[in-house]
Amino acid sequence: MHLAFDVDPATFDRILARLRDNGVPFGNHPAHPDNGRIDHPLCPRGLFFVDAARNLYEVMSPA
Repeated sequence: MHLAFDVDPATFDRILARLRDNGVPFGNHPAHPDNGRIDHPLCPRGLFFVDAARNLYEVMSPA
């Protein structure tokens, strides 16, 4: 399953901080959700991460 969220910059920063604080790998591409990058191909900042059930989450921010 793939779930995508378009969030404001402050919310993106909080999500990114929580992922980092909890050691959750993230990345800028669905095929590489663990490369540690947030330069999303469709928006200024975005990331992907997976949960234990292998659901793919996408979080995008306009700035």
